[in-house]
Amino acid sequence: MNFSKVKQQGFTIVELLIVVVVIGILAAIVIVAYNGVTNSAKSSAWKSDAQNLAKIAEVVNARTGSYPSGANDAALTTSFNSTDTAKIPSGITIKRVTNVPTNASASTDAENKTYNVEPCTGGLYIYYPVAGASGNAGTITIGTPTSCP
Repeated sequence: MNFSKVKQQGFTIVELLIVVVVIGILAAIVIVAYNGVTNSAKSSAWKSDAQNLAKIAEVVNARTGSYPSGANDAALTTSFNSTDTAKIPSGITIKRVTNVPTNASASTDAENKTYNVEPCTGGLYIYYPVAGASGNAGTITIGTPTSCP
């Protein structure tokens, strides 16, 4: 019997390494794409909540003649809820700010459904985070804000 002609079956170590590398590359691509989609979804949800607050502020202005304002968080919340038709949705809170929040601080607040609002004479600013971004938070301007604290 001649054992030198027996065919060996299986994969070589090089073939196995190539397969592992290709799987690793595909996994990295999927993870990056997933993070991008997740960040986009968070940003959209946060912006949508901020836009809803902007609509409430416009209704308050239309019914009372002035935009929501207040010297502290509680007074500002009361001002937003001053009409019978426009109310802050349950689960969302607002926080009065006197300067532009960073994206990181706005992101921490938005995770808890808290949005930063800066009341000014003639309008206000609503800040919302943009997931994955750095610098200042996104801003929605309502009215013509002047004389901000």
